Amino acid sequence: MSRKRERRDRPDPRHFVQVAVDPSRGVETSSGRAWVGVDQQVGHGSADALFALTPRQYADGLADAWPLRPFMAECWQGGHDDLRMFDPRGGAWKPAAWSPHRSRMLRTPFEGELWWHVDALGVPVDDPRARVARALAGDTDPDDPGAAPKRTATFALVGEDAYPRPAALVAGLDAGVGRDQVRAVLGAPAATEPDSWEIDGATLHARYDGDALVALELSRRPEPGAPAGVLGVLLAAPGRPEQGAEYLAVAALADGERRRWASGSGHGRRLLAWEDGVEMQGEGGTIHGVRVDLTTATAPALAALARATRPELHVALGVPVGVSGPRELHQLAGCDVVVGYADVDPQARATDLGVVVRGRGLAVRFLRWRSGGLTTFLDVLGLRDDHPLVAHVRGLPGVRLDLRRGEVVAVRLTDAPERLLDGMPQRPRRADVPLGRPRTSSRTDDTWRFDQGWVRVRSRDGETISEVVVTTEEPRA
Repeated sequence: MSRKRERRDRPDPRHFVQVAVDPSRGVETSSGRAWVGVDQQVGHGSADALFALTPRQYADGLADAWPLRPFMAECWQGGHDDLRMFDPRGGAWKPAAWSPHRSRMLRTPFEGELWWHVDALGVPVDDPRARVARALAGDTDPDDPGAAPKRTATFALVGEDAYPRPAALVAGLDAGVGRDQVRAVLGAPAATEPDSWEIDGATLHARYDGDALVALELSRRPEPGAPAGVLGVLLAAPGRPEQGAEYLAVAALADGERRRWASGSGHGRRLLAWEDGVEMQGEGGTIHGVRVDLTTATAPALAALARATRPELHVALGVPVGVSGPRELHQLAGCDVVVGYADVDPQARATDLGVVVRGRGLAVRFLRWRSGGLTTFLDVLGLRDDHPLVAHVRGLPGVRLDLRRGEVVAVRLTDAPERLLDGMPQRPRRADVPLGRPRTSSRTDDTWRFDQGWVRVRSRDGETISEVVVTTEEPRA
């Protein structure tokens, strides 16, 4: 094997953590280097190349991204190639180890790495969120994680044990700033604690030496379990497999046709949307969140929720941990729950409700790129034979699964190629596949590459589709 091939096959030890978006900014944890994403054309789509930033560029760019634009323009025009940390034109849309920024349920007052540490509070130590938080902190957190989930974290901003990037924990705050600057960034402190703030269900406490900020502390209180009834059904689905019992219980509340959407060829997130306003979002065969439009939902149990007033929902969900206009955030059973009301009136009725696993985002405006069987077939690749979604696909007419060592490696459509995408006609032709320009094309075959695998459309006569194969392996010529 050549040295070039050996380097290409060697696992990449780097881990890229996205801290902010628009533009994408973050840290590669094995080196501690900060980066910014610069959009690059890749085939029929685009993805970010990642370029290294100096610590000052990164800290200032979290507080205000606009000054980064000239540097990003130079990178886009071909400059600073020596600072390129990742290139999406090398065969992958994003780095192998990639932890994306999540959209939060309520508007946040600041950007910064602290949000990763907020999400790690109270989760098992082997949870990906806890591992990301430890990687970001390096060896600076004095609390021994042990075996139990952590509910506190301390970040020194000065001294030998200081956090690796103190100015990036909370954008706009650096070691030594005074109370006035802290309050300008974080807002008014809690009424009961002059140097404490409630943020997303956690308490942030600022420690000073005189008037100079020297440390930040996080803590989270234990949260209640899920309530009974329809709210308990909605809270049970996030984190559970698609087509499992908890998923089916929520699906039973929905009405009308269901469509399963992808947001793009380089993204694994899915939207499962019913006509009456019930939605689920997930990835890789796991449901991450549920959203219900209570103004259009027709199931009697959901209609009862639509009649509930703010005080009635407070009885079921507890006191909110955050409020933004007519929207309130609750935290229970390992989930974030956001309830939207018609207005800020104390007796207002609920209009929508969203539930998401803590540490995940729930897209408000999901880009509906393509829908149909393709989104499901890509998602079952790599799943075990006993996964509920695999069992569901196995039961579809005209669909056959190939397994290797108990995992799905290919999905074959021989009798019903029109199942690939919604809107395809019976007996579709190659021109009926709306996936853009194929990556490769021959007299009988077209192939497209996606983040999870490959799609191969075969035609014996060169026109009419005879078979579609969705597979983990690049099709041979």
